[in-house]
Amino acid sequence: MSKHDKELEFNLTKSICPHTGLTTYTCPEWTEIIFGKDYLFSLRIIGDCILFVKINGFSSLDVVAESTDFTKSIIHKYLPKEKELFYIGDFTGVTGVTKEARKYYINYLNNLRQLKTFILCSPSPIMMLAANLTRQFRIIKFGLTVEKSYSAAVKQAAWRAQTFPDTTDKKNPLETFRIPDAADQITRKQKLKQILISGLPFLQKNKKDTISLKRFTRDDWEAEFYGYSVRYELINDNIIHKISKGYLSAEHVKPVYDLQEQILKSCGLSGHPYYIVNDIKELRGSSLKARKKHSRLFAEWIEKYPELCQVVVYGANRLLRAGLSVAVYNSPFSFVFSENFEEAMDSVQKNKENKSFVKSGFIPKKIRRRNSVKHYADELNCFLGNINWEVEGSEELAETKSDEHPFKSVYDAIALIKSDIDELFRDRTIAQVALRESEEVARALLNATSDLALLIQSDGTIISVNHAFTTFLKRNQTSLKGARLADFFPPPVVDRTTTHLKGVLMTGKPALFETQLDGQYFQNTIYPVFNADKKVDRLALYSRDITGIKLAQEQIHLLTQELIKAQENERRRIARDLHDNVAQDLASLIIRSDTLFEDHRDIPWEVRKRNKKFSDILKKTIASIRDLVYDLRPPGLTDIGLVKTIDQYCVEFTLKTEIKVDLYTAGLERIQLDTDTKINLFRIIQEALNNAAKHAEATLIKVRLLGSHPDLILRIEDNGCGFDPEERMVSALKEKRMGLKSMEERVNLLSGSLTLHSREGSGTRIVVKFPSNRAIQEEEMEVESPLQKIP
Repeated sequence: MSKHDKELEFNLTKSICPHTGLTTYTCPEWTEIIFGKDYLFSLRIIGDCILFVKINGFSSLDVVAESTDFTKSIIHKYLPKEKELFYIGDFTGVTGVTKEARKYYINYLNNLRQLKTFILCSPSPIMMLAANLTRQFRIIKFGLTVEKSYSAAVKQAAWRAQTFPDTTDKKNPLETFRIPDAADQITRKQKLKQILISGLPFLQKNKKDTISLKRFTRDDWEAEFYGYSVRYELINDNIIHKISKGYLSAEHVKPVYDLQEQILKSCGLSGHPYYIVNDIKELRGSSLKARKKHSRLFAEWIEKYPELCQVVVYGANRLLRAGLSVAVYNSPFSFVFSENFEEAMDSVQKNKENKSFVKSGFIPKKIRRRNSVKHYADELNCFLGNINWEVEGSEELAETKSDEHPFKSVYDAIALIKSDIDELFRDRTIAQVALRESEEVARALLNATSDLALLIQSDGTIISVNHAFTTFLKRNQTSLKGARLADFFPPPVVDRTTTHLKGVLMTGKPALFETQLDGQYFQNTIYPVFNADKKVDRLALYSRDITGIKLAQEQIHLLTQELIKAQENERRRIARDLHDNVAQDLASLIIRSDTLFEDHRDIPWEVRKRNKKFSDILKKTIASIRDLVYDLRPPGLTDIGLVKTIDQYCVEFTLKTEIKVDLYTAGLERIQLDTDTKINLFRIIQEALNNAAKHAEATLIKVRLLGSHPDLILRIEDNGCGFDPEERMVSALKEKRMGLKSMEERVNLLSGSLTLHSREGSGTRIVVKFPSNRAIQEEEMEVESPLQKIP
């Protein structure tokens, strides 16, 4: 802990929470901190896992961001990371909040990994409704409860955390601080009811008296539908007992009401007081359309048969109770829930007995006030129940309330919350559709190729593979998803692939490389996949089996080498034949021609002149044959050496083409090259100079031949017009010109590399590099040492 943290801890004020007995920690630096202009923020820690935050003022995005950053720093410093966090937020003093601030705060809470439960402390109905809707639509990842006071909130947090101080009280601390549940509330209601009944003796009923029931039914009072059935009974002449089973859909509602109306008329209840008792123990639920249709038809029923005194429902769970409460609104009769049939009948009996008392006018103001509140409550319940939260917009939201309506602000707040939820669902739907389409496109692209293809995360985890990849590894996609390349391939292949993966992640550019696996060659291409922030978060790897291509290339390479060797051998043979036979025969003809008229002085001058021309032609022919022999097999390679032969050729090339050749050699004196290497080097230079003379329109060619251990480097550069290498290779193949290709093959014979650089208007540069692992002449080592003569 730093010095500042120790000082802050020393300044903490400790106290005892009066509601839980836990130790409370706070300090002046945590109390009424001002963010922005009027945003007050207070914080304290209760026990070792409860955090209390109180906010006053208007919540904008900026102040919420600042306050949450401050809160996170307190959590990080003072609360243990291994324990769950229970967060109390007192929003009683909040005067308003922006939509961006709400989103930011929810994201902040979702990112608190320790957070177990968030307890909202606010008596505001709007805050409570927003919290309940947030929990209902599962926008949050933590538990959420709502309390109206700080006392209830801190007790709730302590009870959930099960953190209490030591006590000598015999009572269980969990019982002491237990939050009242539904059973406690029912008990309190029953006690209150007993007190009221004891204060009004004339309302009491002898519990020992039993109610006699006369039940009647008929076969045509029953209807069955697909997944739903209903049956009716008549009890004590004016009670319609309805028993429902299954799931109520919209198409069932109208036939049920028609049957109910038929029973009402056949029993003679039209125009007379009657009751409806609903048994829905075996009703599994109802659709939204069914609830809306039921609400409309029930309103029409009340207008048509207004003598209905009471509706009693028993056997309903929480959701069905809410749905039925929404369906029955603005009703002039009593609508109650009971646990079972006996309680339902008891409720009907009490309604009959109390009916005269209500009509007598006793406490009419309270009755009217209660009815007025119930009217607005039922109207609000109907409004909430008819909103389809799963569909964007709603017809109910389009209807606005007048300014005199007491719940106008509530309706407006609900409309605002609905719009926020619509926006959230819209964004989520768009994201889900985009993700699904992206996955389908990626899957289609992966399976559209016969190459081995897979989609991987930035850390190398496999996301998806195509059918070709699963067939190659003989595994299914389920076993491959979430695996890594190292699980299936040897370390050298994985290391090389990982290196290229990192390079693609850093540069965002595709990578192309080759690997060898079990005697097979693969050409691999890695493509980056960018996210919405234009960052590489996934990678697509394609591997193509090029074993056949590699074998064909090797075969072509071997054939080309043999062809070049055969060509050189044929040149050597032709050169030898021209030199030894044709040239010698022509030389004999010249000698005989020159000595033809030595013994005949009377031969006319014109004849002698013709013989002289014939001899000159023979001499020119011999010179041409010598040049041809030189081109076919430069004799200087073995006689005067490689460097002098190249120098002589450059001089003769300049005389023929008038293109200056600048030759420079270095480091070759101590290198012994074999005949094939010398011939290939000479042919590369010869081909490069001839190409420059034919196509480059150059005036200067620089030739550099350097011996730099362990390599030998040849660089040929001209100042000509240049060309596009790719276009030149294509045109050369079409025109069947093999100059550059023959140079590449000769370089391959030398186990070297050839690099060609050229651009239109900028000349051409050829760089050849190959190892010079030949025997080095060490003349000094051959000198006999005087010490060797000593016996």
